[in-house]
Amino acid sequence: MDVALEQGRPRLSPLTKIGALPVTAVALLPFLAHALGGGAWHWLPIALIFGVGPFLDRLLGEDNLNVPPQLEARYEKALYYRLTLWLYLPAQIALVLFSYDQIINTDMALNAKMGLALSMAVGVGFGATLAHELCHHPARLDRFIGVQVLCLCGMANFHVYHNYGHHNLVATPEDPGSARYGESFWQFTLRNIGRKLVLSWQIEARRLKTLGKPWLSPYNLMIWLTLNELAWVVGLTWYFGPIALGLFALQYAAPRFLLSVGDYLEHYGLSRRKLPSGEYEAPRAIHSWDDSYMLSNFLFTAVDRHADHHENSGRPFQILRVRPEAPRLPYGYLTMIFAAFVPPVWRRLVHPVLEAFYDKGEVVPHAVPGALPQRFVAGAHIH
Repeated sequence: MDVALEQGRPRLSPLTKIGALPVTAVALLPFLAHALGGGAWHWLPIALIFGVGPFLDRLLGEDNLNVPPQLEARYEKALYYRLTLWLYLPAQIALVLFSYDQIINTDMALNAKMGLALSMAVGVGFGATLAHELCHHPARLDRFIGVQVLCLCGMANFHVYHNYGHHNLVATPEDPGSARYGESFWQFTLRNIGRKLVLSWQIEARRLKTLGKPWLSPYNLMIWLTLNELAWVVGLTWYFGPIALGLFALQYAAPRFLLSVGDYLEHYGLSRRKLPSGEYEAPRAIHSWDDSYMLSNFLFTAVDRHADHHENSGRPFQILRVRPEAPRLPYGYLTMIFAAFVPPVWRRLVHPVLEAFYDKGEVVPHAVPGALPQRFVAGAHIH
């Protein structure tokens, strides 16, 4: 989109300069709260991210700078960006162990325990987008680290569903991660979370069937991913006692909830055309919502530059491009998360933008029955 010059050289996006370090900073915020004295300070991460965050995101504004094409190979191969991704896992593990120890083994006030528990869950949850990035990398080490991050989120199945389900089914009625026009976030999330888990097992069963192997076998990746998650549950419960189960349930729920909001924002109301062969056209930038607000980009590992991600799934986060042909969210993710929670607000902000995009005739509307304005009904995917 924009390639600005600074003293004759391309001016790079702050995201390209900093990498994934802001996500690790989120995981370390509870340690800062503890150093400041604990108590009410344990609510600091929640206040900063969800209280100050949306206003700061709006204040900092959009970052539409793309890495110039001639420099993409250089930044794609730079080890620095992988290192900033790897740093999150030890921070995540430290956050979980520290939080469990403080909540279970100290006499903190209930208010402080609640603040720390929620801050831990959010710190773990933000790791999901970072793990998403790692699980797309070709290097086995990167994918392994991504899976370990997801296991502490209790959602290792995402590795299978996202790479082998969502990227094939995206922006079609068959994808549980693609929301429909007129479908509230609360309706969407009820089907989204459960169906993604079921689809993950189905994907592995189909893969093994093509190899002539039963789904219940050592070759089933979902079994190993589930065992990896259970190892954390058993280990934390053994060390900290039964109350650890409640804390793990919270750190299990928060990432899933955050990811479900992300899914809702990314493909709402958009569908691909069905070809005469019965297959869908290839995913293009027009099948995903884009956003380039700076702080949201930082905290979500540029997953909100989503249009380019789906058209070029192998492109790493540091060189993802803002795509002008994609529909644009009116605000950054940090704001649109809250809009999604209130259906009338969501409809007021998003529907005018989406309907203007429909009018271009480039994308098939994807809607629940009775929701679409009549002029869009012909040819729409309605279910």
